[in-house]
Amino acid sequence: MSEARITREGPGRLRLTGPVDTATVPGLLRASRGLLEADGDGALEIDLGGVTRMDSAGVALLLDWQRDAPAGLRYGNPPDQMRAIVDFCGLEDILALA
Repeated sequence: MSEARITREGPGRLRLTGPVDTATVPGLLRASRGLLEADGDGALEIDLGGVTRMDSAGVALLLDWQRDAPAGLRYGNPPDQMRAIVDFCGLEDILALA
């Protein structure tokens, strides 16, 4: 089973990889502490291109990050599975997808 990770890719940029689901969300939430605040007032983008699976728990995690980020937050390269959940739940105006 692949491990989910969130890593810093550079100033204002994080990368999320692996499965983002009920099993991995608690660990990702712990691992993300401090990463969202690290860039101060600058906007932050999280690249989702390495996400292999995302369920509704993963979408809830993204909503939590967006709510708690001190500056603008957007998500790049969202997987199709995530877009389907976002569309079904009517979240396209809430989640900032790039």
